Amino acid sequence: MEIHSSDLRKYSYFSSLSGSAVESLAQRIETVDFPAGTVIVEEGTIGDSFYFVKEGQLEVSKKSKSGQDAKLSVIGSGQGFGDMALLTCSVRSSSVHAITDVTLLRLSKKDFDDIILHDSAFRERLQKRAEDYSHLNSIKTLQPFQLLEPEKMCALIEKMTEKTFAPGENIIVQGEKGDNYYIIKSGSVSVLKKNKDGEGHQRIALLSEGEAFGEEALIRDDPRNATCRAEQQTTVLVLSKSDFSTIVKTSFLDNIFPEDITLDTYLDEYVIIDARIPAEYEEEHIYGAINIPVERLRGECTGFDRSKKYITYCLNDSRGMVAAFLLKNRGFDAQCLRGGVSGWEGRLVTGSTGVHLPEG
Repeated sequence: MEIHSSDLRKYSYFSSLSGSAVESLAQRIETVDFPAGTVIVEEGTIGDSFYFVKEGQLEVSKKSKSGQDAKLSVIGSGQGFGDMALLTCSVRSSSVHAITDVTLLRLSKKDFDDIILHDSAFRERLQKRAEDYSHLNSIKTLQPFQLLEPEKMCALIEKMTEKTFAPGENIIVQGEKGDNYYIIKSGSVSVLKKNKDGEGHQRIALLSEGEAFGEEALIRDDPRNATCRAEQQTTVLVLSKSDFSTIVKTSFLDNIFPEDITLDTYLDEYVIIDARIPAEYEEEHIYGAINIPVERLRGECTGFDRSKKYITYCLNDSRGMVAAFLLKNRGFDAQCLRGGVSGWEGRLVTGSTGVHLPEG
């Protein structure tokens, strides 16, 4: 199909090109069609073409460190993709597949390189886009944001700030009011709890790049229950409590009400997690529930079965909400039981012992 220069002018990429340059470009571009579901660009492969969307929609995704597909964006008519690998002479950094049947305009690497070489305005436009994309890409693959919608990612990028802490410096202090949510960009953080006698601390977790902390005090509206200390020079992304609540919390916190659960079959449908400490669990818990205190859930959920549905709870809602947030944030189908064990109308167990873990 013949491409006219007027068609190319609709793409912002080419708005700064001279008339003769656009005419020359129109001679080099070809039209290609792909059915829905086709993988057009695959992450990790060598790039050989630059594409522009004439009709249809496509999804851009990237493998996160945990192996999940993190959706970066949905693109449509007038947008382009595939230029990053060509511009940086690297392999494809993400995958692109067709959501609908699509019609694309394809420019070969040879012709792309020729335009970059001879047109500084086009080169500068693509370089700026590469910088913006790299920033989004690096944040999107951090664990808390892998499953966040692209629109909310853009809002987050505007709200987050960076802060660097020296080795041994406290980021969060136990007992203080919670006002921020933190994501580790580089470095590592120890999570420390005061000993019962008030003397010294015990390390209960070590967090690394891509992990987040500080959500519990924000969700429960309680003082910080642990101290978080930089183990080495550590840079974190900081999100305020209000922005965390409106952007992140609403995305990863689902509720289920007791009346929505079928009491005769709930153990066939769900894994029930009691997020309280063992002593509370032993005193009274929902029949069939397993006990994993919310403080341990972050580290132990890596072995959970992703094909199952999870319901978390505590006495009322607070720790159950934190547990549901942590699980859903990691890609599990998880909901918090509103009202907790206090609102449960089914069978309860009292006086049992033991801490049990779910089968992987």
